[in-house]
Amino acid sequence: MKKTLFLVLIALFPLLRVSAQEYIEPVEKWKTAEVWGNNYHGWAFHQDWEVDFTVENQDGRCTLTDAEIAEAEKLIQRRIAYLNRDHYNQQGMCPVIDEHMNKYRRQYVGFTNDRGDHIVWANFLWDESMTDEKLASDVILTRGGCGHFWHVKCNLATRKVYGLEVNEDGDTQIVPRVAKPAPRISKSKSNKKQKVRKTGIIHSPEEKLFN
Repeated sequence: MKKTLFLVLIALFPLLRVSAQEYIEPVEKWKTAEVWGNNYHGWAFHQDWEVDFTVENQDGRCTLTDAEIAEAEKLIQRRIAYLNRDHYNQQGMCPVIDEHMNKYRRQYVGFTNDRGDHIVWANFLWDESMTDEKLASDVILTRGGCGHFWHVKCNLATRKVYGLEVNEDGDTQIVPRVAKPAPRISKSKSNKKQKVRKTGIIHSPEEKLFN
């Protein structure tokens, strides 16, 4: 009997040891996902990631799947040469974007419109000074740099690629994030000695009769 009890305790010991350990909270799902595919490499940003821009008829945001990004890339790579036929901001030393698609690292943001279509906003960046860590840390908008920086949209429901925007020529500058407005605080500007009633109303000297 004692031998049987001993064997049971030995069998249960690993379970008892695990249950005695401190509970560890599961790690939250990453807000940015690195994605790879045929002739592309980039980062997809979660639907909760705040961005400083919108798309037309926007109804919300969505988290893009790997399959949606692969489909968007296929559509963009197939149609970008026609969409870029005027080579806007790609003269002189500026690269023609559709001739160097493998040089760009990408950033993807998902939107939904009022019809429920999923729209991919794809950002293309060709700058060796920008590390992968930086590109994964936030959506980067730039000025200048001509054909080294551009973005385009793709409606996955209609399979339409549109809204191509190529940066103007000039030195590259990262566009700062839009600052969130601070809460407004009402203060007396003209008379520092003014008193304030409990109602919060500022009174003139003639009204300062607190009985």
